[in-house]
Amino acid sequence: MLRQRRRIGYFLLLNLLIMACVMGNQVKGYFFQPFTRDVENLIILKILPEKDWNPKEYIINLQYVTFAKRLVNGQGEGALSFDFAGESPDDFIIYKDALAYASQIFEIEDTKIKEITEELEKSDFDKLNGYEMAYIFNSILYAKVDGSNNSILLEKFMLGNNEWISSRIMKITKDYIIFEDEGRFQLAQDVRAFLKEGDLIKPIGIGQIAVGMKDLKLLFNVEGKVQTVILPEFRYPEKIRVVISKELDNLGNSLSHDFSEIKIRADQLYKLTIREKGKYRVLMLAEEGEIITFTNQGGRIKITADDGSIFVDERIYLQSFYPHECRYEVLSTVRHDKNPVYAGEMEVTLSDNREDLHLINELAIETYLENVVPSEIPGSWGLESFKVQAIVARSYAISQIANSKFEYKSANVDDSVTSQVYNNCSPNKLVNKAIAETTGIVPLYNGKVIDAVFYSTSAGYSANNEDVWHSLRTKDFPGNPIPYLRAKSQIIDSSINRFIDETKALAFFKDQTIKSFDEISPYYRWKIELTREELENTINKNLPERETADKILGANFIETLEGQPVVSGDSEFSIGKLIDLGVVQRGEGGNIMTLEIVGTNGTYHINKEFNVRFVIRPSKEMTGSDRDLILECYDGSIYRNYSILPSAFAAFDIQRTEQGDIEKVIIYGGGNGHGVGMSQWGMKGMVEQGYTYEEILKHYYTDIELSKY
Repeated sequence: MLRQRRRIGYFLLLNLLIMACVMGNQVKGYFFQPFTRDVENLIILKILPEKDWNPKEYIINLQYVTFAKRLVNGQGEGALSFDFAGESPDDFIIYKDALAYASQIFEIEDTKIKEITEELEKSDFDKLNGYEMAYIFNSILYAKVDGSNNSILLEKFMLGNNEWISSRIMKITKDYIIFEDEGRFQLAQDVRAFLKEGDLIKPIGIGQIAVGMKDLKLLFNVEGKVQTVILPEFRYPEKIRVVISKELDNLGNSLSHDFSEIKIRADQLYKLTIREKGKYRVLMLAEEGEIITFTNQGGRIKITADDGSIFVDERIYLQSFYPHECRYEVLSTVRHDKNPVYAGEMEVTLSDNREDLHLINELAIETYLENVVPSEIPGSWGLESFKVQAIVARSYAISQIANSKFEYKSANVDDSVTSQVYNNCSPNKLVNKAIAETTGIVPLYNGKVIDAVFYSTSAGYSANNEDVWHSLRTKDFPGNPIPYLRAKSQIIDSSINRFIDETKALAFFKDQTIKSFDEISPYYRWKIELTREELENTINKNLPERETADKILGANFIETLEGQPVVSGDSEFSIGKLIDLGVVQRGEGGNIMTLEIVGTNGTYHINKEFNVRFVIRPSKEMTGSDRDLILECYDGSIYRNYSILPSAFAAFDIQRTEQGDIEKVIIYGGGNGHGVGMSQWGMKGMVEQGYTYEEILKHYYTDIELSKY
């Protein structure tokens, strides 16, 4: 299924910054600060704050000492009474004083500190900014202290009571981790995580701890909670865990993962097992074709077979009795008018609220791809297209294992467009051939597997990632630039001059003659017409919903500039009469980043492409209209009551009455989806022009290399 997808995890952004942010590194016009890695490391360790300071600015004496003392003892206390040797705490710190203060605090000779921070190349009276301060602290963190074989990092964060956990992680929440054999461990509020890379142990975001990982080292605080988690050296996973949806909508979105009842039958004999003392114990055998029913009975799992029922309090594993794999048919859900069939192993477990059930499919990544690729692009697109999609899907799957949204559901991904569509269409021989011929191939940037995001159709330009998504850590928008996700022209005639102003933007999106890789897509150009009243209704209904989403994120992407504020859940909210609609800011690729809505009750800025698309929802339900709203596509096809604006690559043709009131607005747009990374229809266009899968991937993802993992 061609579709839209949005998400970028914080830890991926962090890793990409680490890769890109070395001294003097420049990527496609984006300059990355030296020592960004050091700032990020110290934020992870909670030495430096996430917000309310700017590392580009010069640091004062008091800030330097306060942060340094946190590094030593976890507290900022005592900084005010520190001996500043006659300098004012509010003066900007200079390099000479930075060495002297660090020498006092860390009890290391300043000559030694100067030696381990020589990359700064500072003279005594040069001022320091936040990046340079972080570099000094991070260098000291890894330096061995006189009289000890341990670094400050080891002394402060990694010594104490510890326990090796050999079994795999089955579930993660903000409060606890559940291991397959050892059970549940409570997490400290300020839990920290580290990754072992050879002899180096480095801080990482806690979000990189993933379901399925094993061989972790846990360190506990005095309350018996996990204070520190040390991950083993990263190895590319062989398997992936998918939480199955009870139902998908017509755009491939999951409506729920909660089953009230699960019915399964298989094509051969299989075992139902639980884990006890590190081993599987068989509960029963299920015959070929026998229907086994699972229900939640008061927080226990009831298993009903032909010969009776049993109750289980734990996770249930469905495993083939024979060495070869089973195929499990799930009778409790439907995909394309059929019950889906799954390879690998299945698990049934209690849902988050313990009132329903979750169904997990664990299988080899390469087998997983056999059911992803035909679900993402049509079977008529051919071998080379399947190769591109297989490599992109493999890369995305691997990146999501370390960056999952579904850890609390005991999974790495789900089977919807939130991850990538899985098992919505049956495998076919040509897809399997494409997967076999590209087995293990992934795109790498600086040696790391990229997050190969993709979408349905480009309007002629792709978007920069930061122009579409916010920073998940700071909640800032625009977000953090990712070097390989750059805005690029998809237009064959590269002389097009775009988006100088809104008049040019409107002319661009109206123009159906522009030659592009994506022109074969029905969504290459589209338009939709809404009356003023219809626009008012969809805006009034959806602005409070987006404010609710902001509140959950702790962000502020829906801004009230003046007038009636947008309040989460306010069913009475109204912008009043719509006076104007305008684009405040566009991304480099032409996508709307900020939309301004002016009504008689107030003025509002809508930031981020998904919010723009969600606020202007051209459906009968959202607009309260008596008529079907028609999305007219480039190829003459039409869609009635489209659930969301196809993309934020759009411009507004506002029709007014003689009195100057808005009568209607015709939205001219192009593309479908978020616009970052690879366009699927554009990829097909490139295949038809003779490009190879390697050329296509290097076109869409800047400066990547292809390699087997």
